[in-house]
Amino acid sequence: MRVLILMILSIILNSSYSIAEPLPRPWAHHNQENYEAGVTANNPFTGKYSAYLRSREVERNTMGTLWQAIKPRPAWFGERVRMTVYMKTLNVKDAAGLFMRVSTYGGWINYDYMYDRVVQGDTDWHKSMIILDIPRDTSLIDFGVWIIGKGEVQVDDFRFDVVDNKLHVTGTSEKIEFGHPGNLDFDGYTEVERDGN
Repeated sequence: MRVLILMILSIILNSSYSIAEPLPRPWAHHNQENYEAGVTANNPFTGKYSAYLRSREVERNTMGTLWQAIKPRPAWFGERVRMTVYMKTLNVKDAAGLFMRVSTYGGWINYDYMYDRVVQGDTDWHKSMIILDIPRDTSLIDFGVWIIGKGEVQVDDFRFDVVDNKLHVTGTSEKIEFGHPGNLDFDGYTEVERDGN
């Protein structure tokens, strides 16, 4: 599962993405070549529409995401926040899930990609949640839905609420060390070359 979370983190941090049509802004859609995303009036959880992320012809381990990034609300600083979403799946062969990542100016990230509770197969509308702490130096919050491999995931009614600190967080924290730029001309030795192999 560590490989899964690293793959998701790498895609969200480093990949280019496009605003998907007919998705309403500010939702963004990664990997339009292999996944279709949009809004549908077909059986939303509430209201007139829900969003979907659906595979085209994809190979195993191909991944698509539907997400957005926001600044934290002032009332969230120093609080524990719960993101709730209603989700359903259709023919998910490998895995699907939600994610939320809280980035701070100090280099810490609090994150939950649901890698320990992925969704597979066919599921009807059900509530899923992620609970994370929002440090006072939070700079950005990314959240959305992802799918690996074939299938479709549908989401509706994202919501954020400050909750009691007695509720346990669902994710984990990690410090990202940002060093000085290095090996900018790509002429530095790799570990293998230094060992003489």
